[in-house]
Amino acid sequence: MKNLYKLLLAAALLGGTTSCADFLEPDPKGQLATKNFFKNQNDLEMALNALYAQVAGSQIHSNPTIVQCQGDDITSTTGSNKSAYLSADAFEEPSDYKGVRDLWLFEYKVIQAANLIIDNAERANASQEYINMALGNAYFWRAVSYFQLVRVFGPLPVNLHNEPDGGKTPLTSVDKIYDEIIVADLLKAESLGIPTSYAEKKWKLGHTGNCDYWVTEQAVKSALTAVYMAMAGYPLERDGYYKMAADKAKEVIDGVNAGTYALALEQDWKQVYSVGNNWSAEQIMTISYYDVPGNMTGSQFCKCHRFASLGNGWSDFIPERRWWSNYPDGPRKNAVYDPQLYTYKRDKDGNPILINWWAEVTEKNVSKPAISPRHPMFAPFTVNADDQGNPLVEPHDYAKPAYDGQAYPQNHRFIRYSELLCWFAESAARAGVYTSEAQQALQKVIDRAYNSNNKINASALTGEALAKQAFLEHGYEVTGYPLALVTRRADQFRLGETATGVWEDQTFKSCWEYRSGAQDDVLVPAGTLTYSYNVTGGKFDIINTPTTYTLTEDIKLKEEQPVAATWRGLKAMYHPYPPTEVEKNPNLVRE
Repeated sequence: MKNLYKLLLAAALLGGTTSCADFLEPDPKGQLATKNFFKNQNDLEMALNALYAQVAGSQIHSNPTIVQCQGDDITSTTGSNKSAYLSADAFEEPSDYKGVRDLWLFEYKVIQAANLIIDNAERANASQEYINMALGNAYFWRAVSYFQLVRVFGPLPVNLHNEPDGGKTPLTSVDKIYDEIIVADLLKAESLGIPTSYAEKKWKLGHTGNCDYWVTEQAVKSALTAVYMAMAGYPLERDGYYKMAADKAKEVIDGVNAGTYALALEQDWKQVYSVGNNWSAEQIMTISYYDVPGNMTGSQFCKCHRFASLGNGWSDFIPERRWWSNYPDGPRKNAVYDPQLYTYKRDKDGNPILINWWAEVTEKNVSKPAISPRHPMFAPFTVNADDQGNPLVEPHDYAKPAYDGQAYPQNHRFIRYSELLCWFAESAARAGVYTSEAQQALQKVIDRAYNSNNKINASALTGEALAKQAFLEHGYEVTGYPLALVTRRADQFRLGETATGVWEDQTFKSCWEYRSGAQDDVLVPAGTLTYSYNVTGGKFDIINTPTTYTLTEDIKLKEEQPVAATWRGLKAMYHPYPPTEVEKNPNLVRE
């Protein structure tokens, strides 16, 4: 059995690296796996496990998500090994291509594993229901992988049957990738009658607690919603597709209201990303790191948000200050950003020292930032630890120390129900349909996210105002979460290079223009309560209980990383093809 699994896995993964040119080069072991191993349900199960090993591998660490730094919610720290992150943030040609390289490699591995199932599942001696389920999962992930790639690279080399091409596959245009692969595959998955829940199945896969982590009917419909919205925006800008997105999202919402789909919003925002709530019913599509084949011991994101200066982080993704400043106060903001930073220092009474990110310390009558980088800090991936350093399976608490392990089996929230409500509200408003239902959907997201004194009344919004608020709320929902199917970067990309009216301040180019300009926004206004400390010995060695005071001047700070000197047009919107792939396939040329 172990040898069988290894051969099947080898056929799906093709070793450690891959490119489109490498698809199933002649290999006796690979041919043996394809010819002899799709005989029964057990073989299909192993092929599905091989697929999900690649899905988990595509997000296990931060490299494949570096491209998301183009969004105006995320930047990175200067120096260290962060040049690839900062190049994306600056809309410039990278000096380090590890982000585009790893995104390309991992998504094509998923495509290969999906192709193997699609081409062979029907030969297995298994029930048609099981075969349809396997095919539905494979079609979904192949579509999603091409969806991930096309929004980053544009035209792509396409291989749907793992056939070797000798590096000669031409580029397929963006419109054909959407029409002939992404939408076609998702519609096939939808037509196959895959489960709405795996809870009642006799299959050894797919369901834990309130959450399914294999593809369900509602996951396919939700992905189609996101795809139709993308096709309505840049670069295709197709008429009628926001209406199609709204219709598809409404199918999911109606299914929830009818009890067909077991989805629900978490009412306490602390539970949305909590490792103590890994199997939340809010998750439409989950990427799991529990019992994943291929020795995946956990997601490596638990240290990505933590600041290295605090002793247990990598500072991969740090918040853009302007987006933080404009982010609505409330339970959601307190869950997405640490309200204060845990310093691992104690005051004279033994209490933990917590500071504001903008705080300064005074050393020899000279003020300097208390923490580097002088930014807020994201919280979604942080796992707390007890006094012995063991992880705590509970919602993150910024007033407690963080777990210092390399990885933790926290689920990745790939698509959440709150996102679908935002997508429905924006698409319906843009299409001029379902106005009342759109307002109600958006109000549900707002009600749990805001404080009572700043809560927006969605019923007072119509047309573009309703659409933009839904667009913003989705951005807030996925802030600092580069693992989502639709990130803030993806939302901004959909608007194109430039936009008019209410959208003109939300594009990539508008972000570049702000970063190229005075950057004189007030980030922290005068009158804000903060803290001051004394330090000794040139180190952050706090010797007194903090003194509270209010800022006497506004805080305005420029981002440390400058952007490209000029707007680079198409080259700023898309990322370059990985040079290692260009060497193999000379067709990988940006027009």
